[in-house]
Amino acid sequence: MSNETQDDATAQLAVRADEPAGAAAAQPAGATTMRGGRYRLGEHIGKGGMGEVIDARDVLIGRSVAIKRIVAPSPDGATIRRFLREATVQARLEHPAIVPVHEIGCDDAGMPFFVMKKLTATPLTRVLAEGAPLQRVLRAFVDVCLAVEFAHARGVVHRDIKPANIMLGDYGEVYVLDWGVAKIVGEPDGELADLDPGSEYATEAGATLGTRLYMAPEQARGAGDVDGRADVYALGCVLFEILAGQPLQRRNAVAPLDPRPSLRVPERAIPPELDELCARAASVDLDKRVPTARELGERVQRFLDGDRDLELRRTLAREHFERARTSFAGGIDDRRTVMREAAAALALDPTLEPAAELVGRLMLEPPSETPREVVEAMVADDVRDARALGTAGMWVVAGSLAFVPLLWWMAPRGSIYPPLLLAVLVVDAIVGLYSIRSHPPRPGLVVIMNTAIMILLAQMFSPVLIAPGIAAALGMGMVLTPRFSWLGSPFTIGGLMIGSLVVPLALERVGVLPVTMQITGDGVLFRAPAVSGVHDELAVVVGALYIIALISAAVIAGYQLRMRAVAARRHLQLQAWQLSHLAPR
Repeated sequence: MSNETQDDATAQLAVRADEPAGAAAAQPAGATTMRGGRYRLGEHIGKGGMGEVIDARDVLIGRSVAIKRIVAPSPDGATIRRFLREATVQARLEHPAIVPVHEIGCDDAGMPFFVMKKLTATPLTRVLAEGAPLQRVLRAFVDVCLAVEFAHARGVVHRDIKPANIMLGDYGEVYVLDWGVAKIVGEPDGELADLDPGSEYATEAGATLGTRLYMAPEQARGAGDVDGRADVYALGCVLFEILAGQPLQRRNAVAPLDPRPSLRVPERAIPPELDELCARAASVDLDKRVPTARELGERVQRFLDGDRDLELRRTLAREHFERARTSFAGGIDDRRTVMREAAAALALDPTLEPAAELVGRLMLEPPSETPREVVEAMVADDVRDARALGTAGMWVVAGSLAFVPLLWWMAPRGSIYPPLLLAVLVVDAIVGLYSIRSHPPRPGLVVIMNTAIMILLAQMFSPVLIAPGIAAALGMGMVLTPRFSWLGSPFTIGGLMIGSLVVPLALERVGVLPVTMQITGDGVLFRAPAVSGVHDELAVVVGALYIIALISAAVIAGYQLRMRAVAARRHLQLQAWQLSHLAPR
C-alpha cells in the first residue's frame, strides 16, 4: 500500500488506541472475510499472548498472505498501542530477511490488524534438532547477522533473537521474526513498560523484555540504554547452539557459562576460528564483545569461504601437542588423552612433525596395560569364536550319532557300550547347545563331556586303537575355543584327553580292567569289546567310514581356521593402511 494510505491507517489506529476498553465491537464470530471481502480468511497459523496469525488470501492481488490481529475481543488502549508499535517497527524494516508488512489497518469491526507475507519455512530450532548440515546453517546465520545489522543501522534493536525467531525457507530464504519487543534507539519503551509477567513478550520474571537464555547481561539488568551489542550477544548464543547442539545458558545457572563450544562438547570437532568467534560474540564484557552484527556475520562468511586463521591453528596445535607429550608416560587414561590431543594437533596443523612422530610412537609402542575397551572387544570376539566353534562341534556330534546304529549292530548282544555312547553323545549335544546360547559361553561343560566320551571309547575300542585320533581332534578343537574358565586351559584339556586314554591303559596293565591290547610274536593284537564277533567286511566298511569322517572333520576345521586367519590378516592390513595415511609424508 502507499505511504499516504498507510499513514491514514496509522492515524486511525492511534485514535482507536486512545478509546476506552471495549469501545469497539469484536469481529463477528465465524467471519470468513475482512476489509469488504478483500481478504478471504483461512486456518489459524499461530497464537500468542496478544495476537493471532491467520492464513488468508488477498483476493484483489491474488496472493497468499498472513494476517495478524489482536486476540482479545475488547483490547485496551495500551494493548492496541503495543500491537501498532510492532506493526510499524516491522514495516519500516524493508529487508529480504525481515517479513514485509503489506498493510496496516482496521477490520470490519474496527479492530487493528496488519498483513504480512506468508512464510513457508522451518524454525531454526527444528532445523538444528534434525541435524542439518553445518554449512547450510552457518550460511543462514550470516543472513541473520546482516538483517540484524540492517535494523541497527535504522535505529532498531531486536532484543529477542533466538533460534525460535529465525526461520529457514525451502528455497534458501532466511527470516528474523517477532519484532514485538524491539527497541527504538533514543526513544523510551513507553507502551512496553507496563507489560504483565504473563505477556508473550515478557521474560519469566516479567521485569525485562526478551528471552532469558539469550539475553545479554546488560539487558537482563534492565538497562534502558542497550544498543546493538545486546543483539550481538544473542547472536553469539545462537552460534554457540549451532556449534554445540545445546543452548549456551541453562535456566538454573547462577552465573554466565563459558561461551566456548569446544569446552562444552570436547568430543565435537569445533573449528577454532568459530570457537574463538563464539567466545567473543557472547562475551559478558561489552568491550571484548564483537562490536557489530555485520562483523560477526562477515567473520563467519570468511570461514565459509575457506579463510582460516593459520596462526591461531598453529598455536592451538602446539598446545594440543604439549598436552599430548606431557601425558605420554602416563597410564591408560593418559594414553587416551595422548591419542586425542595428538590427533587434534595433526588436524589443526598437518605439518607439525613432532605430532606426527608422536602418533607413530603410539602405534609402535603399545601401552603397558590393555585398555578396557580393548579387553571388552576381545571378550566379545571370544564369545563369537566360542559360538562359531560350538556350532561346528554340534555338526560333529550330529555326524557321530550316525555311527551309533552301526555300533549297535556290530556290538555283541547285551553290550551296554552302544546305548551308553548314545546317551553320552545326546548329553554332549545338550551341553553344547546350552554353551552356545549362554552368555558368556561355557565350553568347560563340553570339555567334561568330551572327556567322558573318550573314556568310553577307550573301553570300547582299546585306548591305543581308535581313541587317540579322536582325542587329538577333540583336544585341538577345545584348545582353539576361547577360554572362559580353568577348564578351558591347554593344560587342563591336554591332561584330561591324555588321562582319559593313559589311565585306562595303565589300569589294564595292573589287571583292574580287561586287557584290550596284547603283544604277540606276530605283532600287536587288539581286542575291541564293542565290535567283537563282527564280520570282516562290516568292520572294513565301518573303518573306512571312520577314516573318511575323521579326515573330513580335520580338513573342515583347518579350512575354517584358515578363513579366520585370512580375515584377521586383512583387518590388520587395513588398519595399517589407514594408519599409514594418518601422518603427513
